[in-house]
Amino acid sequence: MQEAFVKLDGSIFKTAIDAYQTNLPLQDKLANLAPAFAGSCALLSLYDPEKNKVHVACTGDSRAVYGQQNDQGVWEAIPMSIDQSGYNEAEIARLKKEHPGEDEQIFSGGRILGIMISRAYGDSRWKWPVELQEDLKKRSGGPSSLGPKYKVLTPPYLTAEPVVKSLNIDPGKPSFLIMATDGLWDKLSQQAVDLVSKWLETPTTSRTESNIALEMTYEPYVFSGPESSERFVKEKMTVQDSNAAVHLVGNSLGGNHHEMIAGRLAYGSPFSRDVRDDITVQVIFFHVPEQ
Repeated sequence: MQEAFVKLDGSIFKTAIDAYQTNLPLQDKLANLAPAFAGSCALLSLYDPEKNKVHVACTGDSRAVYGQQNDQGVWEAIPMSIDQSGYNEAEIARLKKEHPGEDEQIFSGGRILGIMISRAYGDSRWKWPVELQEDLKKRSGGPSSLGPKYKVLTPPYLTAEPVVKSLNIDPGKPSFLIMATDGLWDKLSQQAVDLVSKWLETPTTSRTESNIALEMTYEPYVFSGPESSERFVKEKMTVQDSNAAVHLVGNSLGGNHHEMIAGRLAYGSPFSRDVRDDITVQVIFFHVPEQ
């Protein structure tokens, strides 16, 4: 998994540089350069049914959490990834070792040369020499280099190599894996496992329109500050959806508070970033009876 991640990132940059060095029309060069200029986190799970083992590879700050029911019937949360950022002590130690003597200018306020994450696909500004970046800026109108604000002395500072965690799955215990981007985890933590377990325990027959209408509240909602600081409140939990991932998204955005959800979903890009981060969620079930 680690090798595959690194090869894909290498392919993105090779395609970009190869296009840059050819006589392709400008629009074609830009199309090949764009993935290298952009940046993305990645989260991948691989399940081995023969060994009853799940592997999770994480690059960036998307997150995976495994939920398992113990012998007492209580659902427990097991982290399957750790956010890779300037707050991660292991990542700080790795970067200090790779870039000795650059501590003061690399790390500031939990960021690495101004960016929150320490691992990512693309993000050429943190991987290419300044000279190459400035040349590309002139020729293609690409993003400005990190200089002079930051001294890019020994790039690359980011890597796409993932951190992989593996876990044996007990076939005798119901369980599930939640995989989601940071937009969900801005609102939820342990509650994500609690929400999915509640979804599993709620009969589908009770998710009728009349029951849902009774659960909803319609008091006015006022945007009162940074959205990332306004987290999930248990009292607003509701079970309405036939899909567990949609259930998580809905509750993270407001649960049974109709106007809160409507307000947060009303904005499109680019203004949506001010009220919610992008949210992508998958929930994978293991040894759970079909509903």
